[in-house]
Amino acid sequence: MRRISQTILTAALSVGAVCGSAAGASAGGPTGPAATSPDSKHLPAACLSLALRPSIVGSEGAAGSVYVTVGYKNVGFRSCTVNGFPSVAFANRFGLRIGAPAVHQSGQAKPVVLAPGKTATFLVRQVQAGIQEGCLEPSSHVRAYGLRIIPPGGGLPRILPYGAEACLRPSVQQLSVGPVTS
Repeated sequence: MRRISQTILTAALSVGAVCGSAAGASAGGPTGPAATSPDSKHLPAACLSLALRPSIVGSEGAAGSVYVTVGYKNVGFRSCTVNGFPSVAFANRFGLRIGAPAVHQSGQAKPVVLAPGKTATFLVRQVQAGIQEGCLEPSSHVRAYGLRIIPPGGGLPRILPYGAEACLRPSVQQLSVGPVTS
């Protein structure tokens, strides 16, 4: 009797698992590890850093901060995808980082497909030097040559000329960056 009960229980669990999978499939839900979003399956390859040219497309000041909108133009010959947060830091004229790199602002990163010649944007917030602890004295900050930008996923840095006072101490968080958007 015990063996029959185990057999019935095993069969019932198997039927439940099959019905559960079928219900998930008919409801449009994922049915296993092979299920992928149709959008992500057909996206072009990630943009190489050399195919992306950064430029400042706008800026706006606000009580101790400057918000800079940076455009990423696809200068390549093929469509490509940018997804995530770029790495941003102040740089000297040799392209070396000054101070702390930018932290991520809140925001959902979503894939952005860039056709040749098209531009995506991201927002950089810069806290003015001289108002944060650790960056109050004139000797604690220097004039940066620009922003050192690396696309999401890595690659070679591009230097975007942008003269601003950069805090020298890596413990002072002066920059934050949002995700790339269309």
